[in-house]
Amino acid sequence: MTRREPFLSRRPILVLAGTISAALAALLLASLVACSGRIEPLPFYRTAALTPEWLTTREADAPTVHRVAAFRMTDQHRAAVTERALQGKATIVQFFFAACGDVCPVTTTNVARVLAAAGADARVQVLSYSVTPERDSVPALQMFATMHGITDVRWHLLTGNHDEMARLARDSYFVRVGDGATYGVTSIAHTESVVLVDAAGRIRGVYAGSLGLEMQRLREDLETLLRS
Repeated sequence: MTRREPFLSRRPILVLAGTISAALAALLLASLVACSGRIEPLPFYRTAALTPEWLTTREADAPTVHRVAAFRMTDQHRAAVTERALQGKATIVQFFFAACGDVCPVTTTNVARVLAAAGADARVQVLSYSVTPERDSVPALQMFATMHGITDVRWHLLTGNHDEMARLARDSYFVRVGDGATYGVTSIAHTESVVLVDAAGRIRGVYAGSLGLEMQRLREDLETLLRS
């Protein structure tokens, strides 16, 4: 009769084999990460469908990844603001109009809280684009800033060419702002959109600016972006 080895006698061999397999898997994963870069902690939004995509560092750095296009606007201090202002900054983007008495003040207050929570971090800024720039002159922006206590030098209220703004909102930030002629107190839900843009001009988050939970998510995502 053939003597069968007890199972326990083979256990060290099985444990060793399992350990070797795990080590090989870890080595393979490390090799893949080394080749393609680590996966970024926040998603990227590359199309108007706003589908979140988690990319590796190498994928995210590709020139084909969506970035905010060139623009030129004027802020409440009469200073020119272009796409170069996005470089090296974590930017909160908001759309509003100075005469808005409904969603815009709520969103503006929520954005102010997120900016305040970031402390004095110079890497953070806010760009608020007027969706009715033909009405919102620099004096109108200054009045809006006074009414809402906007004194932080990192917050830029922007006006400029209407067609450029609409194209920028639609094609760069994937925000639908509609026809400025239709804006009224009760027809502006689409202007509550808030967008988070990273230091390379890529979209990393989209939020409903009038909702507290959404803005808390923005605050957390901003902290994550600054750490990454």
